[in-house]
Amino acid sequence: MRTTSPVLARRFRDIVARVGAAFREQRTIDAQRALQRYRHLLAQPRDTSLLNEIIPVSNEEDISGNAHRSDACERAAGHPTFERA
Repeated sequence: MRTTSPVLARRFRDIVARVGAAFREQRTIDAQRALQRYRHLLAQPRDTSLLNEIIPVSNEEDISGNAHRSDACERAAGHPTFERA
């Protein structure tokens, strides 16, 4: 059987160690870039968003009037309203 020389084995280990170190360094750089890019998603919310607030709903008359394309204010004022057929 043939054995490798200690010099070649040491060189091979040095090359593997350098490649491993380069991979680890690149992963560190990629992780830092990802943290910078998505920092706004990781930050704690400062105050509640407007989307999370409850929007007050007007009374049923306004809702049904808007559904039929008429203005509830006009009906309340006594003005006749004409709905489209």
